[in-house]
Amino acid sequence: MSVQTYPLPTIYPISVDFAVRVEGQNVPVTAFAPEPGGGVEYHYAHFSFDGTVTVEVSTRRRIEVASVSPLAFEIPVEVSENRLTFTLDQSRYLIVKIDGLAELVIAADPVEVDPPSVQGPRIFNVVEDFGADPTGTTLATGAIQGAIDAAYDAGGGVVHISAGVFSIGSVVLRSRVQLYLAGGSVLRATADPADYSTKFRHDSLDMDGTWLLSTEPGSVDIRVYGRGTIDGQGARMRKDSRYLNHLFVPVGTRGLRVDGVIGRDSGSWAFLPSRCSDVQITNYKGFQTQRQYENDVLDVNECQDVVVRHMIAICEDDPYSTKAWAEDANIALSWPHPRRPVERVLFEDVVAWTHCAAFKVGNGHYSRQHDITYRRGYVYNATRAIAIDPCYGSAPCTDLVYEDIDIESLDHERGNQSWLLIHTRERGLGIGPVSGVRIERITVRDAGRMPPLVAAGNADGALSNILLRDVVVEGTPLCTFAALGIPLTPHVEEPKVEYGAR
Repeated sequence: MSVQTYPLPTIYPISVDFAVRVEGQNVPVTAFAPEPGGGVEYHYAHFSFDGTVTVEVSTRRRIEVASVSPLAFEIPVEVSENRLTFTLDQSRYLIVKIDGLAELVIAADPVEVDPPSVQGPRIFNVVEDFGADPTGTTLATGAIQGAIDAAYDAGGGVVHISAGVFSIGSVVLRSRVQLYLAGGSVLRATADPADYSTKFRHDSLDMDGTWLLSTEPGSVDIRVYGRGTIDGQGARMRKDSRYLNHLFVPVGTRGLRVDGVIGRDSGSWAFLPSRCSDVQITNYKGFQTQRQYENDVLDVNECQDVVVRHMIAICEDDPYSTKAWAEDANIALSWPHPRRPVERVLFEDVVAWTHCAAFKVGNGHYSRQHDITYRRGYVYNATRAIAIDPCYGSAPCTDLVYEDIDIESLDHERGNQSWLLIHTRERGLGIGPVSGVRIERITVRDAGRMPPLVAAGNADGALSNILLRDVVVEGTPLCTFAALGIPLTPHVEEPKVEYGAR
């Protein structure tokens, strides 16, 4: 058994509501309060471990009511006075709710398997070798980009970011470069639009924006890993300067690996793999404000062969989605290559907390979306849990799977509040069909305030070959389509409903 803790970056406020200890070691607890004057939205404690460990959460007052989510994990807890205790024997991303306090996120990572040395062959240390300022006082963009370029020129290598705060403008990753963020390190946007070149316009927000980290188009075998943080200061930039950023935009890249890092506080959609192939994202923590619209955590845009495994995403907008935009859409104008399909995408063991749709296919459907799976997904809270919502484009959606999904609460009101939405909508930009949807082994603890929506906008957006199997809604097995309490509308083939058939 081992436990790794990380220094709390000096730029983040420490929580006054919670203290966390793991096997007797203090774990710093961050109070997440990114919006100027907005107060604390939630807290998070981050550590890594292996074996079996005891986690102790303390508050300033006696604990009356407490829960640990996802409830599907069925983690036993003990409460004594002001302490809550539970045991973990595997990496988990949990949300602890105690009385009326803002939630505490426990980000319990697996121990790092191969952390690189600070120095050595093909190790490019941005502080010791390139003079980057680890205090955040002066820009480190040139030093970090210089280390990346040197690693690329050497045929590949590790760019080592040690603990500290590194103030950056835009940084571009290149082929065979591994960017390692040590625990306690932060790559932080300056929040000054003058430090960036504009990469996109977000029409719905009427703001321009930039990419904080991106990849060189045509690049291969890039890795971003460690236990550090990429911080966009997005809430501040958006409010004070009306300027946006995406945290990380891999564009036209093959063989991308992202593991273990925290991405927090982008001003717009945060992590956008775009027209990439062979992408693996593991142990990623996406922490966004829940007070600003249009801040998705992870949007997979026109990519193929993507695996997203073991992740938590907290935001106001959609935490997980797949999209395919028009080539002339403002958001995609800087993406390389022609438009591509979304194919063979897997989201597995993912936790969602949002005011919008938890597990979504859509929007943007100018190319085909095919073979997309959400497996072992956990909804702490949302407005919609399972959402297939094609609009903006007429390409088809085929072979979509949602299996082993646990839905705890649906109490936000961003429209169509329900556990299931399959809806093709015409917004004047085309509409396409949806076919081959399997929704299986779903536990709906809270069905929301509205019935599910299964509807087609017109004949071009017809729905067919939909199966709901082994669905339990608020303790009642779903055995017939009629039990959903919704009418069968035109251009919708009646979904097949089964329970206990196998």
